Amino acid sequence: MSRMYTDYFNDTVITIPDKFIDVKTGENQVVSQIIQEQIEFHAENNTLLHLVFSALENYLQPEADQPAGLKEIKMELLEIKKMIKQGSSSKNNTIHSMSPNKETSDSGELNLKEIEDLLDAFGG
Repeated sequence: MSRMYTDYFNDTVITIPDKFIDVKTGENQVVSQIIQEQIEFHAENNTLLHLVFSALENYLQPEADQPAGLKEIKMELLEIKKMIKQGSSSKNNTIHSMSPNKETSDSGELNLKEIEDLLDAFGG
């Protein structure tokens, strides 16, 4: 069931469907709870238009515009993740015991929670 959110100050209206098509992959995605909460928050604070443009700016920003070294850091952390996963298969899945919630992604990308878990595991 879709819900409509309105930012009366900026005359912005967004309807949240049950699913949406990810324009990068073309796959159907379920709208996550955090997205729903952010839309509701910004609608209540009359900043819905700013949320949309911030998301678009972030989406359209080329990777080259990211802070220097960020891509290399992500690649190194991804390699550490792979090494831990390989070693954990014979050690009772240690990587999963480090992470209280299963937010690991096999898509080749790290999320911030995984980065925090990796840094905590290695005393960072």
